[in-house]
Amino acid sequence: MSFIQRVEGFEKRVEPVARFLNAAGACTSLLMVVLVTAHVISRALFHQPLVGTVELEELMIVILVYCGISYTQITGNHISVDFITARLPKGAQAVLAVAASLVQGLFFMVLTWQSLAQSITRLNDGTATFDLRIPLFWVMWIISIGFFLFAVNTLTDFLKNAYFAFKNGHGLATVIAMVVSVVLVFLPLTGIEMELEMGQYFGVIALLIFLFSGMLIGAALGFLGFFGMALLFGADSGLGLLRTVPYSMTASYSLCVIPFFILMGELCFQSGLSEKLYKAAYKWVGQFRGGLSMATVLACGAFSAVSGSSLATAATMGAVSLPEMKRYKYADTLATGSIAAGGTIGILIPPSVVLIIYGILTEVSIAELFFAGIIPGLLSLLYYLIAIMIWTRVNPQVGPVGPRFTMGERVKSLGDTWEVLCLFALIMGGIYGGFFTPTEAGAVGATGALVFGLIRRRITGKNLYSALLSTGRTTSMVFLVVIGTAIYGYFLTSTQLPMELANYATNLAIPPVAIIAAIVTICFGLGCVMGTLPLVFITVPIFAPVVESLGFDLIWFGIIVVVISEIGMITPPVGINVYIMKGIAGDVPLATIFKGIFPFLLADVARLITLIAFPSVSLFLPQLLR
Repeated sequence: MSFIQRVEGFEKRVEPVARFLNAAGACTSLLMVVLVTAHVISRALFHQPLVGTVELEELMIVILVYCGISYTQITGNHISVDFITARLPKGAQAVLAVAASLVQGLFFMVLTWQSLAQSITRLNDGTATFDLRIPLFWVMWIISIGFFLFAVNTLTDFLKNAYFAFKNGHGLATVIAMVVSVVLVFLPLTGIEMELEMGQYFGVIALLIFLFSGMLIGAALGFLGFFGMALLFGADSGLGLLRTVPYSMTASYSLCVIPFFILMGELCFQSGLSEKLYKAAYKWVGQFRGGLSMATVLACGAFSAVSGSSLATAATMGAVSLPEMKRYKYADTLATGSIAAGGTIGILIPPSVVLIIYGILTEVSIAELFFAGIIPGLLSLLYYLIAIMIWTRVNPQVGPVGPRFTMGERVKSLGDTWEVLCLFALIMGGIYGGFFTPTEAGAVGATGALVFGLIRRRITGKNLYSALLSTGRTTSMVFLVVIGTAIYGYFLTSTQLPMELANYATNLAIPPVAIIAAIVTICFGLGCVMGTLPLVFITVPIFAPVVESLGFDLIWFGIIVVVISEIGMITPPVGINVYIMKGIAGDVPLATIFKGIFPFLLADVARLITLIAFPSVSLFLPQLLR
């Protein structure tokens, strides 16, 4: 048996363990939703909240994240930026893959070591939760197991990468890459120190290098945070972050809102709500030129109100609307462009996972962010509809008219969308009325989506299980970046770089709007080459203090960041929604889809200018909550 066969055989033994843990953790998300919903109902009807709910939720989200983190790596769902590495020569790609996988594998072994050390400390101290007195040492075991399996998966990737690099004649470069990687990981433990000013330069330059090295975003951020803290303040400081941050950042009740809204979106998808929304919009605007594309955009906006994910919106709407547009001879440019662009609205109209993360990073009200996204979201629909109208007027052949329906048929079609209206009203009305927090709103919304799916008999055991597994993978993907960002954030704050940037920007003899324009330009450039989550996690901790020091509202800035993220999702060379569209419309060339995106990009730029010029568009509804 050859070396590579032994490695692959070992992988096949590890994968069932990771898959089982992922399934067990994913099912925890349903328990979390049911518990919080019961807590809300008990408090509302009997004025008696369930004791220990917060503690149980914090423990269960740890189980959800770390039981799924390894399998998410196996299935390739963790985030990396390969914009530069994919354009390097094959040999350079192979050597870089060796270095990246080795650094990641060793780093997660260090995380495993520190998590085990923390579990021993908690066992000896007898640390337990406050209300229910649940011991916490076993939670650290789960974190250790998750990190260990992740490290094992990554190190097997390293062995395969090294084998193929040697086999293809890159032996010397591979050996050098391996030596450099080992030195990088263990250098922080040697006691070498660097000056604070050097740490500032290192924090920015190394970040850009590691982001585009092919490493996972969460791993790159976490490693740089550990590396920087250890070199600034000693190895104990760096290792201390690795002991405490994975648990403290995950076991957070406020962060439970992330899996809640992800699960709600998955359940809505499994319930077939996207198809109902499209059919309703189709009957109202299908008879106009470009009407089917307009229906797609409107349905995307409506589905966003219960999804919170641009990728899910684009994928589900593409599967529903593309066959219809092909049937009525729509041009591929308009058909694919409207789906890819319409899908981006998923991260703006509440509930939005990206807005939740922004709120956590900046410590601003998530409820206010949700309300701030409503009018800009509706504005995006309006601008997209105008773009379609102008396009089809200039070139009528791209979007022929569709069938005309009677008023009775149109009104009747709205009856099939009542679940979406109810869920949106339940979530936003509950938050606005003070009946529950945004975290609780996510659980209530997911429960409502499950109930509606069961009533319609669209939710079966099979697709419920599929929704839970998808929720587990997505949650683990998000939290790996959250943990890495937290570790890096401690280091960045220690260098005082964000504060110094804020002071510098405040004292510049130029209008504050010019500084905002520069920040927007930088974010726009980064958004073209990386995904939404990396953009938010990397830019917000640096730029938010600057924006606040200039006197701008962070709620408004959050909407600007999300809009820029939306534009990045359809902008070459990355444009993730475009690639999703390519997967759905396999026979349409990628260049054709990007060509179809162009009118919508113009609409997006017009929307961005509107929101910057008139902050009240974003702030009108949030001010009603204050």
